[in-house]
Amino acid sequence: MASAEFPWDGRDQEDQAEVYYNAPLRAQNRELVQENMRLKRLLREHGVPWNDAVASHPAFQTNADNNDISFRRRRRTSRLSALGRTAFRLPHLPVEVVLRIMNFALVAKDPIIDPLCNLTPDHITTSEANRASQTAIGLLATCKSYYFEGTRIFWSMNRFTFTTPEALRKFADLKPQFRNEFKHITLRIVARYYDEEKRLESHRIDTDYHPDLTRPQSLKVIHRPRDPMSMSRTGFRSYTWAQVVDFLDALRPPHDPLRSKVPGASVRPRLLPNLESMRIDFVNFPDYFLPLPESALHEIAAHDLGSTLNELMVTGLPCCDIGTKAGADLQGMIRDDGLYMCHAPSFVQQKRSLKPLRGYVGLSRVVRSWRKLDKRIPKDRRDALPTVPEELGHPESTWKKRKTLWKRVPKNRDSEEREWIEFDRNNGESVSDLYYDSDEEVCPNCGVVHGMTDSETDDGMI
Repeated sequence: MASAEFPWDGRDQEDQAEVYYNAPLRAQNRELVQENMRLKRLLREHGVPWNDAVASHPAFQTNADNNDISFRRRRRTSRLSALGRTAFRLPHLPVEVVLRIMNFALVAKDPIIDPLCNLTPDHITTSEANRASQTAIGLLATCKSYYFEGTRIFWSMNRFTFTTPEALRKFADLKPQFRNEFKHITLRIVARYYDEEKRLESHRIDTDYHPDLTRPQSLKVIHRPRDPMSMSRTGFRSYTWAQVVDFLDALRPPHDPLRSKVPGASVRPRLLPNLESMRIDFVNFPDYFLPLPESALHEIAAHDLGSTLNELMVTGLPCCDIGTKAGADLQGMIRDDGLYMCHAPSFVQQKRSLKPLRGYVGLSRVVRSWRKLDKRIPKDRRDALPTVPEELGHPESTWKKRKTLWKRVPKNRDSEEREWIEFDRNNGESVSDLYYDSDEEVCPNCGVVHGMTDSETDDGMI
């Protein structure tokens, strides 16, 4: 960063007030009020009172007499039209054909961004904003059977991206039978910056943020007016690591009042109980600029959501001590022998939208793979924590004494194609990336490579 002014991390009061105003319960209450007014208008047109006070009102009685004749005419016309529709009913389609049509109509090619919520223009790219609707969601309103089967297809077959904690928290209102279908989600965390004054030296993101940047990018800073009567902390501030905590907080188990009535239900189910993999895109998280993550990130990632994922991919994490600390905390969500992948940033925020950046080969490692080799840990404790099952069909290892395991890793950041990579169990790194390639360096007694990696392995075991 070109500026010497460093931000402090926290939540913005004005944004929090807007979130409270647009809370799901408040928005649902406004929708119910509008629906109630529409129903009253419909009853009034057909001369049906909804309470005794309305029925005894003279104006309502006069209007009911005038609408009675027109109502009977409309009902007679609707009956005739219904008879006409039955005479020209469409032919019956087999169930297999209907399911293929529903899969074609309800499964989108690209990930669906912020379902159940309005899009935030600053958190999407220009192509995503101009993208036409990819699903025929109106098919769900055809009949009850189409709605039941189509809803299941929509939530289980599509991919979803969340750009705000509120969009993810909205999923607590979704039925558990649909939330159980989620295997993978993407979190797009766009850093937000605030300031009460316009500084002479603007904040910028340097070209080392990504190779695609040929010149520094101006950091988008939201101006907030200064309140001279308030004692709240002011100055240049950011909503970065606190936003990560808010995203992960939305994944905590929601309250279920019916759980106490289910026999044997002692553990609260998570928001997405069958979630196996996650991708987190950090946007505008520059190096050597942000404050250190607070203990809340470690608490929620390593404890509340600890050992819940098989894979985690992060993009745009700062390449410094701050990013290393945040990455170590996020690895607590991965099970033993799980895969952790780190890549360059996927986006950079400009004035009105996000600019996509090309993907390059990232770094991959296996998390806590040494636990199965540490004889100092009792066997019952080694098997107590959840472990990712071994993937079958991998090639034969050429190492005779080194303890390794195979993982299918994506070829690049956005690729669906995967390739087999062999990892060392002692340090979790890829065998091809290690600085040594001699099998004689492996201790025949303990299977550990002594030297520089020996101390690192002992530190990890402790």
